[in-house]
Amino acid sequence: MREVTAIPADKTRPLWLGLNHRVLGKILVTLTERQTATLMVDASGISRPMGKPPTQLRRFPNRRPYRLYRLLSDLDDMVDAVKDDRDRLRIAAVLVRRFIEQADWLGDTLPMPDEEKGWAVHTLYQEPNYPFAIQTVSWLPGQPSPVHNHATWSIVAIIGDETSGRERNYLWRRTDDGSQAGRADLDLAEEQLLYPGDLIGFTPDAIHSVEQVHAEDSWLPTFTFNLYGKPNYSKRYEFDPEQHAVKNF
Repeated sequence: MREVTAIPADKTRPLWLGLNHRVLGKILVTLTERQTATLMVDASGISRPMGKPPTQLRRFPNRRPYRLYRLLSDLDDMVDAVKDDRDRLRIAAVLVRRFIEQADWLGDTLPMPDEEKGWAVHTLYQEPNYPFAIQTVSWLPGQPSPVHNHATWSIVAIIGDETSGRERNYLWRRTDDGSQAGRADLDLAEEQLLYPGDLIGFTPDAIHSVEQVHAEDSWLPTFTFNLYGKPNYSKRYEFDPEQHAVKNF
């Protein structure tokens, strides 16, 4: 098992609960001031640059302000027009960056992590039969996740500034053929440390786990903006690489 970073006793609750929404909103606006990575991961467990979006991106002009309702409508139209999940990710990455860079109110939605669970989720929009989940998520430093896939195309953008937490992604490759129920063999293919401003997209068969990493001289949470397509729950799994086990997630 990996060693999880412990939070020093004098560097816990007051440091993140002392943040106010105005400060967080200002943090989000600074995302465009540094060189950032935009990556894609598939079943190979190898991250690669996202690549150029397809020509269908022209259907979604950069209107200002690019409000949440425009993002929601553009995503809906994009899924109808674009059938390849990789091209969906390439277009969605542009739309998500466009939204985050203009949504100076997004700091108001950032939840403070639950001290017992180590994380918290705020759903930005929910509607019956709307095929996407859009959330802001916060994580305490050192908080890990299980190894899992999303069973849909998905995007995670790390938001914050140089004092905010980072996210280490462990990217896995499945090596068995899936013929034995309850069993899965995984190899760790790559590790990627993502900083605020970075964005990573996952194909439905990509497998990863995460661990939150604090910034130097700061114990602020890691904040992410998460977008998920409509999952195929029958193929959404949680893995235990050490036990070679898999179950529906």
